[in-house]
Amino acid sequence: MAQVSYEDYRALYGEDGLDQAAFDRLAWEARHVMENVTTGVDGVRKLAVAAPTEGSAAEAVKRCELALVHILHEAESVRGTVAREDGTVTGKVVTSVAAGAESVSYAAPSGQSSSGEELQKRLRQTAEEYLAGAADKNGVPLLFAGKYPVRLEVD
Repeated sequence: MAQVSYEDYRALYGEDGLDQAAFDRLAWEARHVMENVTTGVDGVRKLAVAAPTEGSAAEAVKRCELALVHILHEAESVRGTVAREDGTVTGKVVTSVAAGAESVSYAAPSGQSSSGEELQKRLRQTAEEYLAGAADKNGVPLLFAGKYPVRLEVD
């Protein structure tokens, strides 16, 4: 599976406050999303066993990972934190910020974070858009969800 570098990210998205440590963490999350999207019903992880290494398919995988890192970074950038009296810190989604009176509004809490669900949906859709039409080294479409049609060599 293609692992993009911090330099790849900066070349494509510029310097936007994302440091190396945050990039490494978000890149791992991005690869996890890609693995989930490209794993078939039989559990074959196409990007782990036959990731494309050249051509447009390899570039699609690379750009997909970079786009997912960027989305994850944007999502983290709009979250704020609130320190409670007992010393615990909770994450809150910032819905608006006013500069004059320094007002910050947060999304109302709910049982299940809809913003988290929306983020997961956006990540999956982005991965599907980038990887649509791309195939692994064996010619199997990365988004093919059925039983892997090629016999895999076991080491």
